[in-house]
Amino acid sequence: MDCLAVTSDWDRRGREVVSVSPIGDVDTRATCGRLVSRARVRDDARGNVNVSATYLEFDDPRDAAEKRYNEWIGGVVATMDFDRPIALSANEKIDDVLILESLYRSRRLISAAYSRWLCCGAHGMSAGGSINIDAASGMLVSPQTLVSLPAVANECWRQFAALPGPLDGQGNLFKQDYPMERPFSDRDFEGDPSNPPVRGPVAPSVDKTVRLFHSTLKRSSNWTFADRGAGVGFGMLLGYVGADFDCILDNAALKQVAQPGVSIPP
Repeated sequence: MDCLAVTSDWDRRGREVVSVSPIGDVDTRATCGRLVSRARVRDDARGNVNVSATYLEFDDPRDAAEKRYNEWIGGVVATMDFDRPIALSANEKIDDVLILESLYRSRRLISAAYSRWLCCGAHGMSAGGSINIDAASGMLVSPQTLVSLPAVANECWRQFAALPGPLDGQGNLFKQDYPMERPFSDRDFEGDPSNPPVRGPVAPSVDKTVRLFHSTLKRSSNWTFADRGAGVGFGMLLGYVGADFDCILDNAALKQVAQPGVSIPP
């Protein structure tokens, strides 16, 4: 079940203020665990400095999985600048805003994801990350233990290839940059995520496609699970001409790609 509720408001400076809190009744919270809300904000009177983190932690972690989650989110928050002096000119600004966006728990899995907005250099940028933890052992969960990666790759490629093209009439730029000559197979997902296989002889653009899906789908930190399904973040595949590419798999789609014996949602 999902364990997180997100609400938003606006402060006196006109900035959005997001709150996160544990969700559900007594039974739900018994499954989710003893969660507490955390909010860290940089103490800075300047209106052009905005550094904050809003998230949940397990209070007095009961097992290795809860401890692993706390170490993960605590490590991310530790990279933020809450205390070091920041020198800015009058026309400069700094935004670093982290929000825990999802926290899902089942008997098998803890899955969580955060978003982070960073601004400003040449432009602002969004970032994020996720973690999937085996509830029994506290170890990271490999996506291929839950789903067939070739089947997921085929579904995600179809989703991206069906997106509307830009207004300049060039058609779908994803299909141009990441073409496919055949469906994905198990051979495409052999090896380490950081060293995808080369499948020759194929066109360089096709090999680029295989490498993208291999490295993205095998990396657990690109996956997020919830009670309604799963999502995989591929990032800004077309640079700043397009938004982030996220492959969405609802529970009906997950059932089609699940490994034998894996219940959905996992």
